[in-house]
Amino acid sequence: MIEHDHVIVGAGSAGCVLAARLSEDGRSTVALIEAGGPDRHPYIHIPAGYARILDHPRLTWGYRTQPDPGTGNRALDYPRGKVWGGSSSINGLGHVRGHPSDYDLWAQKGCTGWGWDDLLPYFRKHEAFAGEAGALRGTTGPQPVEPIVDRLPLFAHLGAAAEAIGLPHLPDMNGPTREGFATFQQTRRGRRRVSAARGYLVPALRRPNLTLIDLALCLRIVVEAGRAVGVAIRRDGVEQVVRARREVILSAGAIGSPQLLMLSGIGPADHLAQHGITVLQDRPGVGANLQDHYITRLTFRLAGDAWSANRRIHGWRLLPEVLRWATRGGGVLTWSPGMFSLFARTAPGLEAPDIQINGGPVSWKDGMIGVPEDAPGMTLGVWQCRPESRGTIRLASPDPAATPLIAPRYLATENDRAAVLRGVRLARRWMAAAPLRDIVLGEVRPGPA
Repeated sequence: MIEHDHVIVGAGSAGCVLAARLSEDGRSTVALIEAGGPDRHPYIHIPAGYARILDHPRLTWGYRTQPDPGTGNRALDYPRGKVWGGSSSINGLGHVRGHPSDYDLWAQKGCTGWGWDDLLPYFRKHEAFAGEAGALRGTTGPQPVEPIVDRLPLFAHLGAAAEAIGLPHLPDMNGPTREGFATFQQTRRGRRRVSAARGYLVPALRRPNLTLIDLALCLRIVVEAGRAVGVAIRRDGVEQVVRARREVILSAGAIGSPQLLMLSGIGPADHLAQHGITVLQDRPGVGANLQDHYITRLTFRLAGDAWSANRRIHGWRLLPEVLRWATRGGGVLTWSPGMFSLFARTAPGLEAPDIQINGGPVSWKDGMIGVPEDAPGMTLGVWQCRPESRGTIRLASPDPAATPLIAPRYLATENDRAAVLRGVRLARRWMAAAPLRDIVLGEVRPGPA
């Protein structure tokens, strides 16, 4: 038996921060449990490597959604990291704060202490922004945040096109004004990604009071006399219990946390009974109210190779880019899926943007991850900032190793469908603006019809 003061489940974006903060005093013993292994894979640390690891069999959970009428009865890829740093090790590196009104709404609904003014000091404490310090930005935190390396000529045209349709070109996408066009900021230091594992966990592992138990599958929360006292795990084929003197902290994400609760007998009683799980607490809300953003992808053909990365990453042409990244820390390998962003209000009476459009000057073959088209292109992703649709996480089996049933139920409400359509129309209007007339030749997918 292993015993610690704090036992944390999940070494992802939240778990790494918790492990680092709770072990700071040098006295409290902390155990951090992670199903994945070390973040040694080189594609994790190369920013553009995200395109090669979103479906990696060892670094991700390999999740797919349940087919749903709202998305054409398709099962969609649902990437989640299974590695030190969790999804912060496989994501697109974008550092984008929520709109202040979002946090204030949380506080108004009863989440005292979670308003914008409450959280801003922690946002500043968290980041080491490479730009100018100020009332909104921090420069001394553990998480590096840097502007994208390549200041592409295309960006000036995109900013001018945004201004042509009435939206400003912003100097800082996390600054005082959020509505408009801006280039991305990345969780990166120089040429390398800095995940939550690299920013928080790895430095904290030097402390003797922090123990990382990786490659360990959590089986259930151990409950005695109505209190969580530890976590049962399986590691190298051996089951054991990691006991907690003070608390068990569940930070396994929107999928893993409800799954583990239900495996432990905490969740909807009828659902647990279907799987033969003894009910400790009947909690219908566990696994309910899953909220996520549905991305609608648009692909545009660009006028030539100068505007796009497509041919720069195709075949032998990738070699000079590898050398450029390794020697100068620049080039296409420092890129991420979001290189620029447009926030906008698409309906009258809204107090904050309801649509975000992210984009990058590269286009992918239809249905293929990380495989560029032969011709120059640009990809935009349109999504709604505050979807109303609610989905569920449910168990497929009482086996902890079984993938849970993920049903986001995207576009289930008329407002969500209308918002996405408004966002697509906005994207088309942006791409058709005069400053892009000689650059954007037309829409390839889904196509004008």
